[in-house]
Amino acid sequence: MPDTILSLSNTLNGRVVFRPYSNFPPVLRDLSILADTGIKQGDIMQTILSINSGKLLKKVSLYDIYQPKNEAGKISYTYSLEYRADDRTLTSEEVNGIQDKIIAELKKKHKAELRK
Repeated sequence: MPDTILSLSNTLNGRVVFRPYSNFPPVLRDLSILADTGIKQGDIMQTILSINSGKLLKKVSLYDIYQPKNEAGKISYTYSLEYRADDRTLTSEEVNGIQDKIIAELKKKHKAELRK
């Protein structure tokens, strides 16, 4: 069995696969975005991931897709975001700052806004 593990590790070309899990708690937030139906969900996801300030945004998952009846031509995407630092507990101010950057970039790139 150890030979198999060694063989696998040699095929990974020295890439680090395992990273120790942080002992600090995550901060979980949901983000509901209202965009034109022509905007692809993947484009919004890429924009969210591009604002990974300080590498604190660890996970983004699409949670829900909703087409509001009272807003023709619009679609709502809800994402679940997980923030975590490896060396400390994050503050609300840190997470709020990143969320604000994400919202501003979504508005700038996709003319998307927070769903109210």
